[in-house]
Amino acid sequence: MPVIIQRRPIPPSTPHEQKPKGPPNAKPKPRRLDDAVKALAPVIAEIRQAGRQGIAEIAKCLNDRGLLAPSGGPFKYETTRRILNRIRLLGVGDGPRTKSAALLVRADEERARRKREFAEDVARRSASMNKVSILGDAGSIPE
Repeated sequence: MPVIIQRRPIPPSTPHEQKPKGPPNAKPKPRRLDDAVKALAPVIAEIRQAGRQGIAEIAKCLNDRGLLAPSGGPFKYETTRRILNRIRLLGVGDGPRTKSAALLVRADEERARRKREFAEDVARRSASMNKVSILGDAGSIPE
């Protein structure tokens, strides 16, 4: 004997197709996050000019300044990342660095550190060689 399954008819409109409430010409409300991001953009630009580029570093600097996140709490990594993305979307500053940009900066810093250490080592060796040659000339016994 065959089994017959009867389904209820699907309603013509689903919840996501409902019309928005309010007048048809109503302007969208300004977003609170956008206002907070626009206020934070100059502060974050100042922090970046001071050499702090990482998301965690920026969050720490914002917390050290006593600023609160838009949620009312301290800045955390994810909150700061979202704010930086929003800054880029609003066009009021640069967004978070990409991983490749961060790695390039890290490689440049490492290269500069090695170059500086090499120059210090060369200077130290040449200074010790000068001391040896001066002592060698003055310390010789005349015949």
